[in-house]
Amino acid sequence: MDLRRYGFWVALTLSVTTLGTTACGQEEPRGLAWPFGPSSATITGGLDLFNLGILGGKANNADDPPPQLKQRAEGRRITGGGDPKTTLGPERLRVALIYPGGPLEKAGIKPGDVIVGVNKANFAKGSMEPLAAALRKGEAAEKPGLTLVLERGKKNESIRVELPGGKRDALLPFKGAARHATSRAALDWLVARQTEDGGFPATLCGTTGVVVQVSLAGLAWLGAQDAQGEGPYLAAIEKARDFVFRHVDAPDELPGPSSGPNWNQTNWAFVHAAIFLGELHLRRPAPLVQRELQRIATEIGRRQEASGGWAHGPGGKNALGYLELNIVSSLALSGLGMAALAGCTIDEKVLDKAMGYLEASGGGDGGVAYSTSPGQQGQGNIGRTAGSWLGAENLGLGKQGFTAKMRSYVGRHSGEIFEGHASLMQHILLAGVAASAHGPESWKRYLETAEAELVLARAPDGSLQPRPWHESISMQSNSDVDLGQVWTTAAWAVVLVADPKDSLGAGLPGWTGASRKAKRN
Repeated sequence: MDLRRYGFWVALTLSVTTLGTTACGQEEPRGLAWPFGPSSATITGGLDLFNLGILGGKANNADDPPPQLKQRAEGRRITGGGDPKTTLGPERLRVALIYPGGPLEKAGIKPGDVIVGVNKANFAKGSMEPLAAALRKGEAAEKPGLTLVLERGKKNESIRVELPGGKRDALLPFKGAARHATSRAALDWLVARQTEDGGFPATLCGTTGVVVQVSLAGLAWLGAQDAQGEGPYLAAIEKARDFVFRHVDAPDELPGPSSGPNWNQTNWAFVHAAIFLGELHLRRPAPLVQRELQRIATEIGRRQEASGGWAHGPGGKNALGYLELNIVSSLALSGLGMAALAGCTIDEKVLDKAMGYLEASGGGDGGVAYSTSPGQQGQGNIGRTAGSWLGAENLGLGKQGFTAKMRSYVGRHSGEIFEGHASLMQHILLAGVAASAHGPESWKRYLETAEAELVLARAPDGSLQPRPWHESISMQSNSDVDLGQVWTTAAWAVVLVADPKDSLGAGLPGWTGASRKAKRN
């Protein structure tokens, strides 16, 4: 199976695996465990494992067979489903991977050990929440650490694990010093992995996928800069900008309809590039950036389908028989909104069609559903709605009735990140930015779910790792694992720096609407 046939964002609806080969057809190095199994490189279909946070390990359900890299059926559609309770984590965690030199390894814990509790209490009704709570408390303690309960033969054994920390602010991972420390670690981790040309190593689709990840990393670095764009990440941002300039409209590397199924994915590059360059121009106005942003915005409008929605890319229906999907449409609106803030001209006909299509897809409560197609219409979710609402507000559509409905939907549903589809990180990202923009109550609802997720995602090296959830467990396929740790780290980092009121720098005043509100006041 040649994975060059498959796109970076086809992974949001498909999952295919071939062992020993990357998505770009290159040979994989073997034998290294972290972060996704047999190879240290990101490989399609790596192990889908629960994170153990700064303990430095990953685990699976000890009541299931040990995890294996599995060959997925070609063209398999991810349709959702699975038991939501599996998201809570198993009550017996079998350690599968250990971060070299991390707290677990130093404590003598090895792959195959089974963790059944923490701080003298066995897990009940899931392991993730109590583990996250123990990590927060343990990192904040004067003598940082916690005690894991391991299943050893017929008896349980308690093992003390020392943690880095000793900072009481770790109890509030999304606030102040703790938030800033996690942000800085993630941003520095991304800088260390940026290549000389400004990109990142490819995962699932070569250039298109790298443009997406560079754009997200660029946004995250921007958030940590001051209001004029000055700060420690200026060189990384400039390299990211130049990479996007060179590659945003590179020819798609996947076959189009003339040579088989349409797997064109290039819309993803354009919409993410527009968000990044729009925020960049707001911070560091430059005619060159504005001209490129205008060109990209015009191209996004040209790629709109007749219905008003957007597909993965131009060229008609793909092999699964669908065209539009509103996660792309929502990001297209966000990108057009950022271009509008930068002074670009946006075709009002494009906006009218888009808003009509998004509203027609939903069930009348303000939620944006997958599409208007049968079986995909009527049920909104937070990710699609969040991106659409952020874009509509920046496009000056805040007084429209449907925008008001989306605003209300975001306020009610901002914490429902596990109610999304295909990529959990997509919903963590969009819900987080929208909740930050929406207000304190929306942010509070987001934290009710996301706080534990952030604690568990943190690895000792500063990266933020993907995790299983009920859809990926049901399908034995996790798009976020396929996309890799640059994707998850950059997405989390954007959330961490987005709020202009609590960021390492000036935050993301464009995408969150803070700059628009400031002008109005």
